[in-house]
Amino acid sequence: MTGGTGTLAAGAQHLRAEWGRWWRAEDLTDTHIAHRILNDQYRMWQRQKQRGIAEVQQNISLLKQQQKQATYMQQQRMALQKRGGGFGGYGGGMGASPMISYRMMQWAQLQMRLGQQEFKHTEVTPNMLAIGRGQVVAERHRRAWVVLPLLVLVWAGLWWLSVLAGLAVTAAAALVFCAAAWAKGRAPKWRRPPVPKLLFVPPAPPAHTELAAEDDPQPFPIREAGRDPRRAREAVELALRKEKAQIAKVDVPTETEWGWAVPLVLSSGTLGDLIRVLPAMATTLRVGENRLMAQRANPEDSAAVTLRILTSDPFANPLPYPERAPLSCSITAPFSIGTSIDGETTPIILAGQHVLIVARSGGGKSSMVRTMAEYVTACRDAVAVDIDPTGRGLGPLRPCAARGAYTPEDAEKLLEYLLAKANERIAAMPPTQDNFAVSENAPAIIAFVDELPRLTKKGKEAAIALGEIGRKARVTLVACTTDATSDKVGDAIADAYGVRILMPCRRHDVPLVVGSDDAISRGWLPHLLVPSPGEWESADAGKFYCITPRHRDPILRYVSPLSATTAATRATERAAAGLPSIDPRSAAPTAPQTAPAIAKQLLDIFAAESDPEALPLAVIADRLVAADPATWGRWEDRTDRLARIGSELKRQLRTAGVDVPTTRLSGVPGRPTAYRLSDLQDALS
Repeated sequence: MTGGTGTLAAGAQHLRAEWGRWWRAEDLTDTHIAHRILNDQYRMWQRQKQRGIAEVQQNISLLKQQQKQATYMQQQRMALQKRGGGFGGYGGGMGASPMISYRMMQWAQLQMRLGQQEFKHTEVTPNMLAIGRGQVVAERHRRAWVVLPLLVLVWAGLWWLSVLAGLAVTAAAALVFCAAAWAKGRAPKWRRPPVPKLLFVPPAPPAHTELAAEDDPQPFPIREAGRDPRRAREAVELALRKEKAQIAKVDVPTETEWGWAVPLVLSSGTLGDLIRVLPAMATTLRVGENRLMAQRANPEDSAAVTLRILTSDPFANPLPYPERAPLSCSITAPFSIGTSIDGETTPIILAGQHVLIVARSGGGKSSMVRTMAEYVTACRDAVAVDIDPTGRGLGPLRPCAARGAYTPEDAEKLLEYLLAKANERIAAMPPTQDNFAVSENAPAIIAFVDELPRLTKKGKEAAIALGEIGRKARVTLVACTTDATSDKVGDAIADAYGVRILMPCRRHDVPLVVGSDDAISRGWLPHLLVPSPGEWESADAGKFYCITPRHRDPILRYVSPLSATTAATRATERAAAGLPSIDPRSAAPTAPQTAPAIAKQLLDIFAAESDPEALPLAVIADRLVAADPATWGRWEDRTDRLARIGSELKRQLRTAGVDVPTTRLSGVPGRPTAYRLSDLQDALS
């Protein structure tokens, strides 16, 4: 916590924990204890040596005194003899005793040996460490039981002598404690006293000491580095060394909102060699497997690499989704499909661009499609075509589609129509024009094709052919697939699609979509992204890598999700404001001036769908809800929504005196209820 209260509380807890560590002597390492034990051994040896030397000197002094006394006695006897007295003839005295001289020589030799004696320590064992730590704990407890009561007595005495003095001392103590707690809250580092220096120079490094040969440092999780760049570099260096990565230099990392950006210099090998050890490094650094990414730092220096280590989600707080009014955008202007890990937008231009989106189920493909469709439906010079063989299509934005096809057969027909449209536009272009010029009267056509592999054979052929000529005609595809292998999607993916987006996908899809056999070794790692298992866990859904005319590097990006509610609201606004037509020059059947309003509304819906022979009730219902949610949106949360809207539509037609029969669409799964345009026109005439 960085707030004042949070910092103070955290600091107080830290001080309390530090007191507990001091009370239990946990602030002392084995090295502290070993130095204390060895210094105690040295002091004890010194005392014993000094006692031995003192004893020797005392005995030598005593022998010298005895020798001096014997010499004096001899001199006295010799003096008596010269005067004629004494004990007989000359030389009767024996002089100093030879035994004294001999004993003095022995003690002198012992003194020499004691002076030459060197201290030899006893190696510290784990049992000795435990005993030594227990002695420190006991000593600290004795000291605390003396000092703490004394402080309490002094404090109580101050209050007894003067309330003002007691209050001042109490306030000062509280202030000092708060200052210490605040400082510890900002920088919660454990206090550790310095290691006592050894009082001797050992001939060999003792165990458990600072002089002992240190073990090779072991790798540790990157989160233990805290916010210290040098510790983070140490963690990365040890992890690289463990995996035997050929690294010449690890520069000081840069801390980011999501983790660390670490500049590396390869000593040999390639970037691919480093990328191959990233999963093992992720285990060592204790981050997710898909949370390590490496890429070239300089296109002119193949040895320079940037390693990104994600310790948190870089896209936890995405940019807010932009507001776009109806008909306020142009398909020829750039718009962003997501944000990069470096905080930069990802602008693309959809005019004349085929887009391929490859993602496994749960990879966030719907979010990417919805982002693009939301922009297209806000353009005044573009129309969206909705093609989905599985039937769901653009979901809440479906009412804004100019045309739709929701079965493999209808998708085949609509793709063939778009191919014919593209050929028609190219044929109508003057010789001096290279590309079809889009405008409000001749909009670009963006066909959103979901589940591309589920198209019929002819449908795939039409899609491939459209990929070859659609760019010139501004009739382009946004194709989605869960499998990009050539037998599923078709050939020439890298050539046909100018924008290629890789979300959580299969490993085999990466080289094919990127267009390079060594794509993974160059840092393209979408196969390591984890798709969402369900709404309760987003995992890596929405994260992607992309290749566009502006973006060629393997940088992780994220598309912000647009909620279905917001998308439906925008679809209603845009449908009410009017949308561009796929072919404004074609005259749609008009209703007689006296035709009821509900009949005119049905004709408008057929016109918006390019006047197909028949429209399923589901499509009509979506259009009605988008145009008048107050009347037709009352049953949105009900399971019988379609039946309710169908009944209300029949009731209003009968009330208006228009008898339009319904039919069943054969050849379509479920044979849905539909209205035929010819039946509506006959009823009005």
